[in-house]
Amino acid sequence: MSSAEPAPDRVNPKRLAREYAARLEDLKADFIGRDEAIEVIALATLCREHVLLVGPPGTAKTALLTRFARLLDTEPFTYLLTRFTEPTELFGPVDVKQFQDNSVFRVNTDGMLPKARLAFLDEVFEGSSAILNSLLTLINERTFYNGSKPEPSDLITLLGASNDVPEDPVLAAFSDRFLLRCELTYVDGDDIGRVLDVGWRGEEDLIRAVDHHNGRLDGTLGADRDHAQFALSALAILQSAVATIDLTPVRAVYTEILRDLRAQRVAFSDRRAVKAQKVFAASALLAGRREAEVSDLSTLTYLWTDRRDEDAIRRALEAHDIHPAGRSKRLRDVGEIKLALDELVNRRAAARTGQDLWAISEQIQALMVELRTEHPEATQLLHEVQQVRATTVDEIQERSREAAGDV
Repeated sequence: MSSAEPAPDRVNPKRLAREYAARLEDLKADFIGRDEAIEVIALATLCREHVLLVGPPGTAKTALLTRFARLLDTEPFTYLLTRFTEPTELFGPVDVKQFQDNSVFRVNTDGMLPKARLAFLDEVFEGSSAILNSLLTLINERTFYNGSKPEPSDLITLLGASNDVPEDPVLAAFSDRFLLRCELTYVDGDDIGRVLDVGWRGEEDLIRAVDHHNGRLDGTLGADRDHAQFALSALAILQSAVATIDLTPVRAVYTEILRDLRAQRVAFSDRRAVKAQKVFAASALLAGRREAEVSDLSTLTYLWTDRRDEDAIRRALEAHDIHPAGRSKRLRDVGEIKLALDELVNRRAAARTGQDLWAISEQIQALMVELRTEHPEATQLLHEVQQVRATTVDEIQERSREAAGDV
């Protein structure tokens, strides 16, 4: 039997949910400090919804999606958007033969975003209006307009990444299509040793893979160490099972929470309020239940639109004795963040290489994200952090020019 099809005794949704959850636990072991991101992506794939990952570069976003796609035995589409990215880079080149022979404008979508099951677009808000309009239809309706003809897309989940959530109202409609949100920062110092250990094993696998490709190894590739795959057909069974979960036990409490959020002027659209119910159902399904429980409402913490509203959502949950999801680590106060900034400034003064400066610059960027997320009121310290990062980037550029002059 093909690995793409679940065995007859595995089509029970409850059993499949346990298997899926076990695969996720295996994946978490290889991504230190990314449990929350993995849980959010898992919920998104069950709901066929999309995720916005917010955080600085170097937080393993691409690697995480690549491994998740490998778990589902599918090839992800990944791309970094800039203001100069052309639509053909995402959707495919013009089919010249069709145009010459039949005067029909079409693009060849093979291997491109419209044919992908999982996709990751870095700096997703940097795309042109032409790209964002096409993406809006693709992620909302699962349709790509190829010339004059609509083509269905099998896209399950799109992960968009950005250093920050834009406040431009023009982008609001597009941003709202990302139902789930997850903040990523650099791993805590307490866990950095584990990051080095796990990361080096990954680098060893890459080295072995290159050696094997060049004919220098006939042993087992590191990829063979990967977790067992979870078939897409099995995922489809779970996606259908989401609709069978009984939400009656949480409907009244959820309604009260929505009223609280509206009273506080929290940005939470009607569309988001309706779609959130799929997330509650997916949470119950992953827990092996046929009915939602009030604890499933904790996933509301992943559904904020404006990051400044996240605390209001958490307070609304706590008011109903619901422990919010995420943020399991201790939050630092403003004084601790200021000390961390001072330490980075001292390390910058002692940095010997451009690579050292880049690492420091990324950690300063992480402090900016932490302040905006946890202490939006600390505007003066945020301004100071921004100035330190600007001068750090200037120093990196100056060293690059000096190195170029030496050559």
